[in-house]
Amino acid sequence: MSEHPDTEVSVTEPDAPAPQFEVGAATEGTNGADIDAVIETRKMDVFYGDFQAVSDVSMKFAFNQISALIGPSGCGKSTVLRSLNRMNDLIPTARVEGEVVYHDANMYAEGVDPVEIRRRIGMVFQKPNPFPKSIYDNIAWGLKINGFKGSKEALDDTVEDALRQAALWEEVKDKLSESGLSLSGGQQQRLCIARAIATKPDVVLMDEPCSALDPIATLRIEELMLQLKDEYSIIIVTHNMQQAARVSDRTAFFNVSLDTTGQRTGHLVEFSDTDILFTRPEQQATEDYITGRFG
Repeated sequence: MSEHPDTEVSVTEPDAPAPQFEVGAATEGTNGADIDAVIETRKMDVFYGDFQAVSDVSMKFAFNQISALIGPSGCGKSTVLRSLNRMNDLIPTARVEGEVVYHDANMYAEGVDPVEIRRRIGMVFQKPNPFPKSIYDNIAWGLKINGFKGSKEALDDTVEDALRQAALWEEVKDKLSESGLSLSGGQQQRLCIARAIATKPDVVLMDEPCSALDPIATLRIEELMLQLKDEYSIIIVTHNMQQAARVSDRTAFFNVSLDTTGQRTGHLVEFSDTDILFTRPEQQATEDYITGRFG
């Protein structure tokens, strides 16, 4: 499966009507998990044109937990992640079949505004992508385009709060007017996290957020994720199995299968509590992957 570049989200007028999502009751879990799900996929298939990238993905993501998606390259982890906030809509050939249920409503139903979905389900990309604006404006701009109507003082407070939540405030409070591009790689990624959480989403998606960072910056991001899950549900794609084991509450293993024509399609193998998946997985393919027999 080919990789797709990180894509900035286009925005509509901030006063566009927002869909109504109500928190639903807990439903029976998949893969042996009975959880109250903030997002649930039901028999989700994702296509790029005629190519089926992932097949029949049914899984639940719990409130205030970190869920990790692992698996070999090309198994559809990032495709699944981008489908959880309709980011794949920005790829002309992409389409999603099945359901992605968010607070008891199918986010792919007719009339649902994808921009509002992306406000409620934020995204942090593999490579830090701060805007070519000041540190302050990196946060404030996202708030303004999402309809922030408070005073300048309220905006200042919200920017500070987001930077504090991202463990960045003490490092940048005296240089808020400097470019976000002047920060180190790890600081830029925390700035992107601050930008994502400034609009108070329910869920934060992270697509290999530490792959471009050094070990010290990676540790800071991991510590930050553990702090943020008290307020947000976090779903992370990672190639680093040790990272999944360190930070996640639940882990999903994806693998690749070949159809009769030789086409590679990603599928979910199993999804369970992280300590169970890494110590006593149900599927042999999972054990083979985590013990390094393939991947």
